[in-house]
Amino acid sequence: MNVHHVLIWLIRFPIQTVILFALVWIMVKIQKLDQNSEFHFLKLLGVVALASVLETLPFVGIELSGVALWMGIKYVTRSPVVDALFTAFISSALMFAVNLFILGSLMGDLRPSARHAENPARLEHAPQIQTVETEPETVAKTNPPAPVAITNPAPAAAPNPASQVSAKPALVDASHFTIKGITRNGAKSMVIINTGTKTHTLFLGDSFDLQTAAGVNSVQFESLDEDWVTLNIDGNPLKLPAR
Repeated sequence: MNVHHVLIWLIRFPIQTVILFALVWIMVKIQKLDQNSEFHFLKLLGVVALASVLETLPFVGIELSGVALWMGIKYVTRSPVVDALFTAFISSALMFAVNLFILGSLMGDLRPSARHAENPARLEHAPQIQTVETEPETVAKTNPPAPVAITNPAPAAAPNPASQVSAKPALVDASHFTIKGITRNGAKSMVIINTGTKTHTLFLGDSFDLQTAAGVNSVQFESLDEDWVTLNIDGNPLKLPAR
C-alpha cells in the first residue's frame, strides 16, 4: 500500500464513520434503544468506527462489518436480537444509498451534449465542390449561337411564379411556443416547452424537430438567463420571456 492509498483511506475513514454513526444514532433514537442505563455515546461511536475499519478489508470486509455492527449495537443497547439486527441492516442499507448518491454527484451528467452530435472533423474533411468559371468569350467561341429568324422572333418566356418562392421554411415566431416550466441549474438548466401539440423537456443544448405548415424547423435550447429563454431556430435566435 503506497502513500496515495493511505491518504485516500485517511480521508474516507472519518467521513464514512461520521455518516454511519449519524444513521445508527437516528435508528437508535427512533426505536428508543438507548433506554438502558449502560448505554453510552462513546461506546456506540467505537462500534461504528470498528465496523468502518472492517469494511475496508478485502473479500469478507462487508460481511465482517455487518456482523460487528449488529453485535456491537446489541451489546451497547442491551436490546433484543431482532431489534439490533434490524437497526444494523437498515443503517447499512442507508449507508449504501448515501455512497451511491455521493458517487453520482461526483460523476456529474454523463449524457452527450446535443451540440456535439455531429463530428466537426468529419465536416472539415468533407470533399469540397469546386466550380470552374468560364469566360463568356470562350463559351461563345465554343458554342456559337444558332441563327434566329428575325421575321418570327420567339416570344419572351413568362416568369415562373414557383421559382420566386423560397424553398426554405418560414421562420417560427414566439407564438408557436409556451413555456411551462424552468429549472435553473447552470449547465444542467432545463426548460419545458409546449408547441401546441406536444410538450418537450429540454436541457441546455438539446433540440427537437418542429413540424409546421411551411416545413420542418430544428429547435434547440441555446441559453437561459434571468429574463430570457433563447432558442435557436435553424440558426436564428428566438428569445422567449422567462417570467
